[in-house]
Amino acid sequence: MSRGKYSPNLPRDKEFIYNCYGKVPAEWSKEISDSGVAYDEKTMFDDYDDEGYDRYGYSAFDCDGNYVGIGDGVDRNGYTEMEYLCMSADEFEDFF
Repeated sequence: MSRGKYSPNLPRDKEFIYNCYGKVPAEWSKEISDSGVAYDEKTMFDDYDDEGYDRYGYSAFDCDGNYVGIGDGVDRNGYTEMEYLCMSADEFEDFF
């Protein structure tokens, strides 16, 4: 497993069919787009589990709950991909 790319707290048995809030995504179609409704990444993007984490184990929110974008948030341990990358091997191994 690559350090950082995947959260060390990544569940194996999840479906990734929800939005970043862990809810059923809002509908999006060509007709909706043509009607002038803007695509909302937070409510319409459907690649999160029921807890709001993506298939790499990261949310779209920082530790303060601010939306930071797809895959740029914290994992279930409260760390970002970049924080894992900056850890020593020993620090990272403590998660296993």
